[in-house]
Amino acid sequence: MAVYKIFAEKDTTLYSDYKTMNTGLDPILELTKNISLVYASQSSAARILIKFSDNDITDVKNSYIGTGSYKAYLKMYMADATGLPVDYILEARPIYGSWDMGTGQFGDNPITTDGTSWQYRTIANNTAWTTNSFPGGVTGSFTTLNPGGGNWYTSSVSTQSFGVYTDKDVSLDVSTMIASYLTGSLINNGFLIKTSGSLEFDPDYTYKLNFFSRDTNTIYPPVLEFRWDDSKYNVSGSTATLTNSQDIRVSISNNKGEFNEDEIYRFRLNVRDQYPVRTFATSSLFTIAKYLPSSSYYAIKDAKSDTVVVDFDTSYTKISADTQGSYFDVYMNGLEPERYYKLLVKTVISGSTLVFDNEYFFKVLE
Repeated sequence: MAVYKIFAEKDTTLYSDYKTMNTGLDPILELTKNISLVYASQSSAARILIKFSDNDITDVKNSYIGTGSYKAYLKMYMADATGLPVDYILEARPIYGSWDMGTGQFGDNPITTDGTSWQYRTIANNTAWTTNSFPGGVTGSFTTLNPGGGNWYTSSVSTQSFGVYTDKDVSLDVSTMIASYLTGSLINNGFLIKTSGSLEFDPDYTYKLNFFSRDTNTIYPPVLEFRWDDSKYNVSGSTATLTNSQDIRVSISNNKGEFNEDEIYRFRLNVRDQYPVRTFATSSLFTIAKYLPSSSYYAIKDAKSDTVVVDFDTSYTKISADTQGSYFDVYMNGLEPERYYKLLVKTVISGSTLVFDNEYFFKVLE
């Protein structure tokens, strides 16, 4: 598939009220703004740091995407939220300075301090985030009494707007930052995610947005999702024919059911008329190969939760065709191992949109 996911190398939350507290192993990442429990008349905030491996990013670009165009999205999945503003904006910034994830969790007593925090970025608590005399092209933000909270490059930012009825899961387009990491114009220290502008310390609002971290025991860890168009539609010289009937059956001819997580597998589709026109022939009409039109797409669902893992996309989940018929490729290591998944197919024929959900399941092995 041309939707490939890599999982976070490390992540954590920085809390302004707890300047040296580390939460590197907490199952939740938080974006919050509350009345400070420590500093009178001040607000407290929480920000998220998250990093994906240089090797993983380089590998997917060089081994799979190549020189073609692509999009990269930072995706985080909401666990719960309270006090959300009617409208708000989240932003991702490229982090300036390396940081250590640590082994703490929120609520540790005593607090764990062996990693990055609001004040420090290293495991030994001997390197603070810069709070003045910033290097060129680098900045940070904080309240007067509470310096810290990370540093970031000013050359790039990704934003996502949310309203009352919008999905609250995060999908930030970080393609420009990934390109900068790949060319070396920026060092990949990961992304800092925060609420935008004055809202983060606005005394008129208190809110909490909780997201699943890489240490969650759910199927919703944060991911970096690459999308590109790998479809090919080359049926020249094929004995297969284009289907133009809406009364068709679509099945998968080579689903072996279980796949190693390192496999790249090409699923082949059987397409045939449900009610073939009667004709004289020396072989079964059902052996005549057909292929779907170019406006055909696939999707993948988690079988247990019925959550869409890869949605139908007119740009990035196109179904290909060659002389043998229709097909699409799935990169198994972009899926969570030890889970069952279900394949769906959508096609547009003669102005009608048809979706085939025929309970085609497969499992990714660890």
